[in-house]
Amino acid sequence: MKKNIKYAGITAAALLMVAPIAAPVLNASNVQTVQAASGNLQQGQQEATDRVMALMSDKDFASADAFKTSLTGMTEAGYNAKQGIDTFEKTSPIKDSEIGVIISIDRKTVNNAGVTFSVQALSATGTPYSYADYLTRVNEATSQPGNVILQINAYDSEGTQVATKNVTFSNKNVIEQAPTALNVTYTDPLNVAVNSSTSAPKYTTSVDSTVLDQNKKNIAVSTVKPSGNIYTSSASALLDDGKTDILKSQTFDQDGQTYYQKVTLLLNRKTADVSSISKGFENGTAGYAITFNGKQAIAANYDQGANSISYVRAIQVGKTTTPTPDPGNGDWTSAATKGVVTVKTSIGHLYNDDNKLTTRSLGPATDWQTDQVRTNTKTGAKQYRVSTHEWVNEADVNFNDGTVTGDGLGNVQDLGGMKTLSLDGPAGFVYTLFKTDGTNATRGLAGLSSWATDKKASDAAGNTYYRVSTDEWVRMGSGVTVK
Repeated sequence: MKKNIKYAGITAAALLMVAPIAAPVLNASNVQTVQAASGNLQQGQQEATDRVMALMSDKDFASADAFKTSLTGMTEAGYNAKQGIDTFEKTSPIKDSEIGVIISIDRKTVNNAGVTFSVQALSATGTPYSYADYLTRVNEATSQPGNVILQINAYDSEGTQVATKNVTFSNKNVIEQAPTALNVTYTDPLNVAVNSSTSAPKYTTSVDSTVLDQNKKNIAVSTVKPSGNIYTSSASALLDDGKTDILKSQTFDQDGQTYYQKVTLLLNRKTADVSSISKGFENGTAGYAITFNGKQAIAANYDQGANSISYVRAIQVGKTTTPTPDPGNGDWTSAATKGVVTVKTSIGHLYNDDNKLTTRSLGPATDWQTDQVRTNTKTGAKQYRVSTHEWVNEADVNFNDGTVTGDGLGNVQDLGGMKTLSLDGPAGFVYTLFKTDGTNATRGLAGLSSWATDKKASDAAGNTYYRVSTDEWVRMGSGVTVK
């Protein structure tokens, strides 16, 4: 599960993002998990310490500045110094490493036992760094994306080490490359019927053009502006002066005739700067390009001041026209279906009933209910309906009819609002978490805790599961209640 199932036109509920308590050991069933006590700690104290340690996790930073700020927040006085949990948890970078909230009973147990914690950096070979060497390594990993390994240690009241864990802080320094190319694709020609009105292509903004950058990433179009003039020549249409080669008739009454119309796409300058792209294109700089259906643009195809690009589409009248695909007329056949489509890693473009691109798209990795599927009788292409008059291509999504097979979870249902899932104690109990594919997650939930849940599902054996985070589920059983 990646996001709540939505139906286009209905506002989606906020996605539940609850970070569960990590457990030291996960089993295939909900059983009590115990570990041998270490040092001067009793069993329950060791278990509480292990659960606290399990909350410390690797951390990735998208920017070098955030990476350095976090790591240099640890002072020399705090470096490798033994501290109580309350102080230790608030120090940087530990506060950035926590993936959950320490439950109060564990915090109390650890404090009463006199457990202390420390952190120091290690080299790639496991050698501890001095504080000065640590700062040097942080600077190296900041200037050139890298990572720093931190070793977190826990000690009992007599200073004996009772737990240790290494976490890695990584500077990804992801800098999104600005678009250097504008590659436009669109359907050409536009087919119209004889004696149909010229107003439709003049005033409709539902054109099927797509703009991609050099990495084939979609560039959103702010505004679509078809020209209010229809021309008898392509060159005049691109000039669009409203004077030369104008079609004066209000209908396309010349069967077999081809006309031309300019279509202008306005782009958000923050998303794609037409000025810089066109200058790089004009100078022949590698990677810079402006194309329309694979053909290189000329100066008249773009406007630096308006931050727009324009192309000319042909309008074919009558007898040479290929009929517009229509779900009710032969080219498309529709059938009822029931399930969920999940958008793949790129956006899912939406098409209207006439198979024309709309101004809306579905976000990557989102789930949508569908009630119809239609198939093109000529090409075999399929589309799923996700709103009253909008369809998404099969190639852009994965379809799931809710059938439960193997060990995976299916029959996912909304609970109609947030419910509370409560787990019986004692605190030493650990409840297993499962993924949607039916496998064990790497974490578990401690007893004597409560969690928000918004969905339920079932497996092939009929077991019921409740979702407590994006892809982590608790199986209904002894000690589990939902209200």
